[in-house]
Amino acid sequence: MSLLKRFVTTVHASVDRTLAGIENHEAVVDAALRDSREAVSRARVRLARLEKDGAEQRNRVLELTSQIDLWNERARSVAGDDREKALACIQRRRQCEQELHSAKTQMQEHEKIIKRVRDSISDSTSRVQTLQNQRNQMRSREAAAHAGQIVHKLDGRVGDDVEAAIERWEVTVGQAELISEHYPTADSTDEFAESFLTAEENTLLESELDALLKEKGENND
Repeated sequence: MSLLKRFVTTVHASVDRTLAGIENHEAVVDAALRDSREAVSRARVRLARLEKDGAEQRNRVLELTSQIDLWNERARSVAGDDREKALACIQRRRQCEQELHSAKTQMQEHEKIIKRVRDSISDSTSRVQTLQNQRNQMRSREAAAHAGQIVHKLDGRVGDDVEAAIERWEVTVGQAELISEHYPTADSTDEFAESFLTAEENTLLESELDALLKEKGENND
């Protein structure tokens, strides 16, 4: 096996190992990105549920606020005729006020949780995008770096062999060109033979012309 073939085999093996290393690096990063995207997706699903719960809590606050106003109005409407019933309305209003206080507290805490989850999702999404950009940059940088290494090895280890092969190639082509120039092809023009053919053709033409003129003269007589 020539030095060039041995080197090509060595380079192929080196490239295979290099690609395997790149694939391992990418596999680690891709796995991290995949896990991150899945986590963000799950967090978004849970955020949607939290937002739905938050909407229900806000509706509960509005409902309790409306109930308080309603029991106040009922208390005022029956106070003149039935004071005991009016007091019962006030009692119901107080229960609604207590529930409203609790509902508002829960709603505020819930909104804080929603905000934290939103911020976390936003940060995670930004981080995933950054990792994706870094992965793409590393792919390009590593591919360029390994390509440079291979070319450098090629220049340093088989430069002479390649140049010698090119020289041998040039000699072979030069020899073929010389043979082609020495032996004209069938389509090449033979000027010497062509001169005889031209003279012979002219002689035939002259003979035909003389015969034609002689024939015309006889017809006129």
